[in-house]
Amino acid sequence: MKRFIVLISCVLGVVLLFQLSSCKKDRLLTEGGRIGFSTDTLYFDTVFTTMGSVTKEFKIYNRNDRSINLSSIRLEKGSSSFFRLNVDGVATNDISDIEIAPNDSVYVFAAVTVDPNLETTPFVIDDKVLVVLNGENYEVPFQAYGQNAHIIRDSVLTTQTWVNDLPYVIINSALVDSANTLTIQKGCRIYMHANSKLFVGGTLNCFGTKEDSIVFQGDRLDRDYFGQDFPGEWRGLHFLSSSMMSNLNHVIIKNGGASDASVYAQPPWVEFSNNRYMLEMNKCKIYNSLGFGVLAFQTAINMTNCLVYQCGKQNFACLQGGRYKINYCTFSTYGGNGIAHINEPVMALWNYLRVSPTELVAGDLKVEMNNTIIYGSQETELVFPQVDAANYDVNIRNCLFRTKDAIPSYVRTGNNILNQNPQFEDRLEEDYSVKDSSPCKGAADPLAAFIDDIIDNNRSATPTIGCYE
Repeated sequence: MKRFIVLISCVLGVVLLFQLSSCKKDRLLTEGGRIGFSTDTLYFDTVFTTMGSVTKEFKIYNRNDRSINLSSIRLEKGSSSFFRLNVDGVATNDISDIEIAPNDSVYVFAAVTVDPNLETTPFVIDDKVLVVLNGENYEVPFQAYGQNAHIIRDSVLTTQTWVNDLPYVIINSALVDSANTLTIQKGCRIYMHANSKLFVGGTLNCFGTKEDSIVFQGDRLDRDYFGQDFPGEWRGLHFLSSSMMSNLNHVIIKNGGASDASVYAQPPWVEFSNNRYMLEMNKCKIYNSLGFGVLAFQTAINMTNCLVYQCGKQNFACLQGGRYKINYCTFSTYGGNGIAHINEPVMALWNYLRVSPTELVAGDLKVEMNNTIIYGSQETELVFPQVDAANYDVNIRNCLFRTKDAIPSYVRTGNNILNQNPQFEDRLEEDYSVKDSSPCKGAADPLAAFIDDIIDNNRSATPTIGCYE
């Protein structure tokens, strides 16, 4: 009797499993059906050869009230494709029998790595994902632009010249060795991988022009967020204490400052007795720096016709003294796009460095600043922190800046314009020239005039304050 009951139970179990399987088959859509995609084409912007892209994604939607089974999801070019897939958590370029519940979806992730070739200009990489549902074919095209490049990986650079044939990509930082010179010719593009710096222990000479500026920026050109200008994508240029007489002309430095500053200059510089500088910057732009725009420690910098804007900390800050000459420059931050302009004035000139809550190190400071705009969204954008333990020789003339505080007696001033809006032409469009009605018009010192401005326009006999005439 017991055996009979066990036998009957087994038979009923088999019948029940068969019925459940039949029900599942009945629920599965085996003819026709509709699927949708979250994009009609998956685009990747410029991807440097040998370097992988960011991962992008799209969804495949089941637009039906019954489950569907996708016969296959695969790349058309198969194993020869530059692209690679991950379908619902499985890394594969060809997968079968993917079931999607009614009105549900499945993720497809994609990335691309491009092999080098002989092309000097960007070239198109394409493929498509093929999806089969009940014998009907669907497709999602993929498109990327490959770009060959000089890859500089964790390198010590001896004297050499970079020419504008291919972009340069720096990975894991690079160092211009002491007593050596890196010369960069006009039009060069230098792309910095995340957390990378270009350290300068010797000399860096950049000879850009208005038409062919030299550009330093992050290497992720295929990001979707905020276009391609997001602060802190790389760390910056770092001039070491051994560096000597570097010169930057028509250089654009953007989206840096991830760890400290887009341009960082260390002490010491011993040539204070003459007109030589550790770093000279002429007609340069620094913007979207997550940290400082320019951060200098007891060194010597000469800046003319430069524009520094949208920085998370000071656009220009010197600590522990040094010698600085600033003429016909514009420094401005209003915040936005990853930059919070709160409690950090645009410019700060210190003759000391605080190394602990109770200890500081002072150094003589000499600043000659003329014909320069220091302005932003805060009530005070220029501050003068000073201690008596070292000299504080700061002379500011024919400048426009914003401050709610009285200028300290230890600061020399003359013919400055305080707390008046410089009337930038269109700062939201990053145009920091000034309108004809600006108080900066005709207010610069003509005796300190240069022949031209940041975009090579001639200065007039009654020149304009700021980097634009």
